[in-house]
Amino acid sequence: MDYKELLIKFAEGKGTPKEREFLKNTIAKFVRQTGKEESFKKRWGDDYVEELLSKLSVKVISQKDLIKEKSFVSWKYFLSIIKSCVIEFHQELRSLQEFLYEEAKNPKTEENNRSVEETGIFAYEEKVEEKIEAEEFYEYMLNFLEEKDYPILCYYLCKEFQKDCKKPEGLSETNLYKRWERLKKKLRDRLTYEPSAEAMKYFIDKFLSEICKKLGYI
Repeated sequence: MDYKELLIKFAEGKGTPKEREFLKNTIAKFVRQTGKEESFKKRWGDDYVEELLSKLSVKVISQKDLIKEKSFVSWKYFLSIIKSCVIEFHQELRSLQEFLYEEAKNPKTEENNRSVEETGIFAYEEKVEEKIEAEEFYEYMLNFLEEKDYPILCYYLCKEFQKDCKKPEGLSETNLYKRWERLKKKLRDRLTYEPSAEAMKYFIDKFLSEICKKLGYI
């Protein structure tokens, strides 16, 4: 799913009640998974989600031009914006005294001197997130590729990651190579999605099993 339109409409104040509810539910779910809900409720009560939504609005407005330039906004990118809002929101709750106490209790090392996001203090279920992104990338690639690309991609993926691959029927070695070069150029020039390594591996494994094997290309 592409979240670009949702973010732009939200930034321009044109979001529907349903879209606003989706944003609130996403925020609330993420906060619960970070284990910070109680601390937020102590300060703002049940209205903490509205407070976070306001913060999200400010952030999205400031990034609207950048979002508009993107041809595709993935779940991972969308969630990273919410994640940064939650981090900032939580930091506002921490008094200087609490901060100093934690610093004294946990002296900085090369390992824990990393950013909040890197250390996973707000550790969202990364495996779940990666799985969602991987599935989105797989669906994106199926929409991006034409059916005529399947046998070519199957053959070269099979050669790279498996053995005993059969060449597509009716194509000489030269034509096969030319089709592959055209497909690679198409991917370089037109593919706007930048997947993670996990998403790419998921796509390759699933494409080989669900498309290449089941349709008899390998």
